[in-house]
Amino acid sequence: MNRKKDIEQLFRQHYAKMYNLARCILSDDDESKDVVSEVFAQILADDVVLVPGSEDGYLMRSVRNRCLNLIAHKSVKERVAKLLLDDTDVILSEETDERLDRLMLLIEDLEPPIRQLIFRLRYLQEKSYQEVADEVGVSKVTVFNHLSKAMDWIKEQFK
Repeated sequence: MNRKKDIEQLFRQHYAKMYNLARCILSDDDESKDVVSEVFAQILADDVVLVPGSEDGYLMRSVRNRCLNLIAHKSVKERVAKLLLDDTDVILSEETDERLDRLMLLIEDLEPPIRQLIFRLRYLQEKSYQEVADEVGVSKVTVFNHLSKAMDWIKEQFK
């Protein structure tokens, strides 16, 4: 109970500053509010112990990192959408369905199997690079390299 009150106090003390940082980075009110809420939810969920005097730095760094992850995630989604749409005129939904079906089949054919696993974890389960790296037992750089090669191969198959 005391921990919850401490976190509520931190929330009241730092919310405005955290929100302003997120708003500055994201330029979106709702996303900024979500990011700040997620930081506090993560602190509660992971039972994070904040060292007195370091709370401000930790909270601001957490907001910044979440914002950057959100931006990176959007960038990847936009690239995948661009890949699927191939910069053509308006595509009929039937054609889009066919492309999605083809994409799912191509994902099944990704080699080596670790590349398929990494691709699925990142794009289908929407895990962060770090989460994928931890789950698979490789570095973030390896995750990035596998995803880059997978995207190149899939793009080549769509030509």
